[in-house]
Amino acid sequence: MSLVLPGWLESLGALFFLAILIRLFKTPAEWAAWLASGLLIVGCLFGFHWIFISLHTYGEMPAIIAGFATILLALYVAAYGLLAGWLVRRFHLQPLAIAGLITSLEWLRGVAFTGFPWLNWGYQQVDSLLAGFAPWIGVYGVVFVTALSAAWLAQGLPRPLLATVFLHLAGGVAGTIALTSPSGLPLQAALVQTAIPQQMKFDPAHALAGEQTVLSLAAVAANPGSRLDLIVLPETALIQPWNRVSASTQEALHRIAERSGASLITGIPLQDARGWTNSAILIKPSEPAGQYAARYDKHHLVPFGEFIPWGFRWFVDLMNMPLGDFRRGEPVQTPFMVSDQRIGANICFEDLFGEEIIRAMSPERSERDQPTILLNLSNLAWFGNTNALSQHLQVARMRSLETGRPSLRATNTGMTAAIDHKGRIIAQSLPQETDLLVAQVQGMTGVTPYIRFGNLPALGLALLSIATSLIIVGLRKG
Repeated sequence: MSLVLPGWLESLGALFFLAILIRLFKTPAEWAAWLASGLLIVGCLFGFHWIFISLHTYGEMPAIIAGFATILLALYVAAYGLLAGWLVRRFHLQPLAIAGLITSLEWLRGVAFTGFPWLNWGYQQVDSLLAGFAPWIGVYGVVFVTALSAAWLAQGLPRPLLATVFLHLAGGVAGTIALTSPSGLPLQAALVQTAIPQQMKFDPAHALAGEQTVLSLAAVAANPGSRLDLIVLPETALIQPWNRVSASTQEALHRIAERSGASLITGIPLQDARGWTNSAILIKPSEPAGQYAARYDKHHLVPFGEFIPWGFRWFVDLMNMPLGDFRRGEPVQTPFMVSDQRIGANICFEDLFGEEIIRAMSPERSERDQPTILLNLSNLAWFGNTNALSQHLQVARMRSLETGRPSLRATNTGMTAAIDHKGRIIAQSLPQETDLLVAQVQGMTGVTPYIRFGNLPALGLALLSIATSLIIVGLRKG
């Protein structure tokens, strides 16, 4: 089961946990370093225990191998923190250098081997005043101010503690500044949470029942009096590619759009002469039955889930999962037009990469090509009712903070939610429950500093802090 804490308490707990780790790594006694290392590894195991569920419970991988793979992943993620701790201990780094080092290593983890930025320290501050820095310097900038605050807290002295309070207040003020403005009329959206168990979702014996569940839930939204603009179904709501979906299902989806007067977006795998893609399609009432108006193809694919790294076919063969090699979509794709809003779609894992999400909002693109609302389609049923669901919701909220745009999330088992442009949750479905979540979001336009400059300011700040600290230490020794 997932452990649910108030958002502010979770952010505060993560900050103090990092401060404790820094304090232990800076303590001369050898036991302190071993304790810090153990705490970090255990923290990563707790953060990633859902990997075992996906491999063993749903993938039917032997428990020993699944457990070993989960431990390896936790050790890989912890290795970046352990390296930071060793360098802090070896060179007696001061707070600025510590913040720069942790930020640099978190960024490296986010890009190495296609990137795995899950459990990033910045995401855990989404309910903190420090999140106010997100539209200015992005999630890695939030990592920097979080690590700097933790390093000051680790000193336990009055002046660093006051500096920590001041930094939080500065983040709170930064978060109140309007950087984007409303665009068009508010969008009324119905987000469908199908809650189809993962063990049934791709089972051919239950495929038809799952499809009927999807259609019946979408049909509930198709009330002519509901005045919806958009109905959204989650990732792989339909498990067959469009050219294999029955004509009756295609017609049913079109009738739902036509009856409600709303556009319909659904996750679906697509297949053409170039191969398979994990995609989303837009069905409009004005389109003939059997046709869709636009598509989005997932660009950032998940290793082992959507493509098989070289040399790991044996590992994938140990699992009973519908995995394979998908083709990547283009890095920047045209947003879906719904009413007078432009919907920037991404699928599941993709929204962990803010530097990729903002490409579509580049100031070099005309405003009419920039999304006004972000949309994430996911299927986290692979991970059960665990903290993976709330972790992914934190990620989506950070993307809204960075871009100054609202986000919609339609998922199979949670967390289905509507988020405003300040990263606040407007409405949310309970996890693991069938639900039709209706929410109104206001599209936004404009370019935040993070959209304009990406991760460069945060990385520049990190490297400058390290260099400055080293220079100061050198001058003192001289």
